[in-house]
Amino acid sequence: MTTTLMLSDQEWLQGTEALRISSLSVLAMALKELDDLVIHGKEPITPVSSLSSVKKRDAVDFQEPYNRTRYSQYALNRNAAFTELYQFCFTLSKPPQSRNLDMETAIALWSVLLAPRYPIVTELTMFLNESGSYKGANKDIWNMVHEFSQTFNGELSNYEADGAWPTMLDDFVAWNRDKMARSTNATTQ
Repeated sequence: MTTTLMLSDQEWLQGTEALRISSLSVLAMALKELDDLVIHGKEPITPVSSLSSVKKRDAVDFQEPYNRTRYSQYALNRNAAFTELYQFCFTLSKPPQSRNLDMETAIALWSVLLAPRYPIVTELTMFLNESGSYKGANKDIWNMVHEFSQTFNGELSNYEADGAWPTMLDDFVAWNRDKMARSTNATTQ
């Protein structure tokens, strides 16, 4: 039995207790708010505790649905929060004795984590699915895909194949440029 993508009962209970998650609907709310903030880059929600005193009087008996302390910390530096989440997902998703994620899992995670922020990742995942040449992603590849996405999001004209990027990304850029050239030729004929 594999323990990939699993939390222990103790980890789950500690996490839900610390966040004061009392039901599935509150858990769904907390996850949606974090997804909006960290993945989709939406503006932070305003917690009840930071409302003006006039608004607080109208919400006298209202309490936060869960402990939003971590949410507020993430809102202060969303990029750092994203990086923390991104690193956590690699660690959580790889098999315990392995140094790599299988490519199918890496592609799925990149689609969920990176594609909403960096549209170039959608094309990267198309390339990886088409290619089928790459079997796994180690920690270096995992980190380099994030850095690549930030650096070249949508603009590959300044990409240098002789840079320090992994071969997988060199191959992707060559594939992408070839695809663009074919598309341009097809529209001019």
